[in-house]
This record gives sequence, C-alpha cells and structure tokens, in this order.
Amino acid sequence: MYRTSSRVALAAVIVFVAAGCSSQGSTDSDTASGDRPPTVEVAMLADLTGGASFCGNAARTGAETAVRKINEDRLAGPDTSVELAVEDTATNPREAAAVMTRIAGGDAVAATFGCASQVALAVAPVAQQEGVPLVAMQSGVPGVLDAGDHVFRSTAPQTSYQNLVVDRLAAQGVKTAAIVYQSDNATLVELAEQTFPPLLAEAGIAVPASEKFQGAGFDFAALASGVAGHAPDAVIMLGQGTPNVTVITQLRQAGFTGTVVGSQSFGGGVLAPLGPLAEGAIWASDFNVDGQAPSTVAFTEYYRSIHGAEPSVFAAQGWDSMMLVAAGIEAAPSADRDGVRAGLETAAAAGIDGAVGTIRFEGRDARVPGLVNTWQDGREQLAGPTAGS
Repeated sequence: MYRTSSRVALAAVIVFVAAGCSSQGSTDSDTASGDRPPTVEVAMLADLTGGASFCGNAARTGAETAVRKINEDRLAGPDTSVELAVEDTATNPREAAAVMTRIAGGDAVAATFGCASQVALAVAPVAQQEGVPLVAMQSGVPGVLDAGDHVFRSTAPQTSYQNLVVDRLAAQGVKTAAIVYQSDNATLVELAEQTFPPLLAEAGIAVPASEKFQGAGFDFAALASGVAGHAPDAVIMLGQGTPNVTVITQLRQAGFTGTVVGSQSFGGGVLAPLGPLAEGAIWASDFNVDGQAPSTVAFTEYYRSIHGAEPSVFAAQGWDSMMLVAAGIEAAPSADRDGVRAGLETAAAAGIDGAVGTIRFEGRDARVPGLVNTWQDGREQLAGPTAGS
C-alpha cells in the first residue's frame, strides 16, 4: 500500500536525521534468500528541541506511526520486526554530528534525519564517512546529497515545486512581491536567493525588497516597517517556525494588507496563533490531509485511527522516510549496512507510494508533483493540485 515493493527485511533502528546511520550495523551476513534477524535497528536523528522542534517532533510521531504499521503488516519481512531509536539533535549541527558519530558505532543498519537543512549538512558527511545509509527528510539543500552515495532524501526539495505558488500569484494579478527570509537556514536562503527571484521575474512580478534576518534578538518591527513601506502586493515570508508568526504580525501592524506567501514552515499549525491575520496565506507543499492519492488517503485514515488527530506535513514526511528505509531493507541483498544501501538504491529506482502520494526519485533525490495550501477559516486547506494524483 505504501511502497511498490511487497515485503521488506528490516534490520534498523531509525536515526531520524536526513543523513546518518552507523558503518557496520548488523554483523549478520545473511543474504536476501537466507535468514533475516528477528529485529532490526534503525536510528532517527530528530530536531526535538531548538528552532526546528515544530518539525522534528511531528516527524518523530510520523516515523513511530510508520514503524507500528510496518510491524503490524510485517512489512519488514514475515519474521522481522523494526525497532526505532530516536535521538535529539537540539537543532544544533555540532551536537547532531556527535550523535551521528555515536550511532555509527552502534548496531543501526540505517538512519533517517529531520528536519533543519543546516543540521543535515553536518550529519550527512558523518553518515557517509562511517558507511551508514541515511534517509533525509526535509533538508532541501543540494549539499546534503553531495555527501555521497549513502545519503538519500525522501522529501522532494521545496525548490522543485515553487512554480505552483508563483503561478497562483500571477493568476491573482500580483505585480510586486517582497521577500523576507531567515539567513541561518540553508533551505530558506536557497529559496529566497536562487529559487523565487527567477520564477517571479518569469511571471512578470517585481521584487521591490529582499530582507533577511537571524536570531531571536532581531528588530523585526523595523524590518516589517521597511518592507511594508514598499507597499508590495505580496510578501514571501521564509522563516523557520515561530519567526513566521512574529514577522507576519509585525507586517500587519505596519499596514501590509496583501497576500502572505510562505514555505512548508507554515504547516503543522504554525499559523494558528495568528488568527485572522493569517487568513488567505498560501504556500507550496507536498501534503494536505484532503489529498486524494490512494496512499495519502490510507495514511491519513491510519494516522487518525491511532492518534485521533490530523497528521501534519511533517508527520507525513516522517512516515515516508521510514517507509523508504523499510523498502530498502526489503530489497537489500544482505541485512547489513552495505546491503541496505544497495536496497535503498533499488527502492529509489522503483519509487514508493507514500503519505504525500507517489514519490519518484532522480537518483537518490525525491520528486513529487506538489500542491498549494492556504489558511482559511482558522485551518490549513487544499488550494491547488492534489499531490500524487
């Protein structure tokens, strides 16, 4: 249901981190046709505290829910269960690299990571050097995969579908759009400096201002006042979690009445504290609970049955990272790290049906059609094409 392969032999304790697992893992040299260990470890490095905790905690829930499904349906193999070991990176690159090094010395046959790109950039090289297959979630900058052939990304980079939201702005008659972005997040910097400017220019939308910020002590009021002074039709707000709320509040107070455009950081209920100030905000993403792809519907129903709540985009992406690991273990010629890395290549070549819909891969990097979400009536709603349909 959730991938193209039928069964997986999974020996892993997931390291939810978008870049890392240990270099040896299982010492069992069993082949795909032989015995598999009854339990496999996968390590998960997650940003559970710090600036990206809004994403990391939801991703952890998604990954843990996926493991439950894998074990219920024996997706790791008829006699194999998966154990998930979760480690906190504190959204700190140095801490994350140390955690990855420690995991590499353990028994995990694979790892995943989520969420911040600057943290993934620290984790991926360690995973590669230590020979640990790593599945990255979020972590949208090119440098993550540049670490080497042990690193895969299960979340399509946000740069690959921002044309959807720019097309929507053009259709609404937007002529000017200012850009505000967080300079200590590599993905957001890439969106602000390399992705949006050419897309906006092609759509005939001018950029009267492009402002960056970093840190909690920044003078957001002055920034917002300056941007609002240009009277743009739209503001593209690229922050990591809480700063989105702060800047949008300041923009509205400064008199800006136009459309607010964001990134996936608008997901997971981040905009809820804004109340009516967030009404009409739009952003490109890969997931919405109203998506009609069969695997999206199945994931959403299962998640609701377990948690009694709606899954966020980050929970969906956490689920998909785990399902890709499972597919890789299933396809692995042996239940060790080298085997799982080879299995991940096979799984990526086939693609998987995930929570976000059908996921195809360009090499080791995910691709999806994308969609547009909007904030209406106090909740996130689907505004554009349905992912995976």
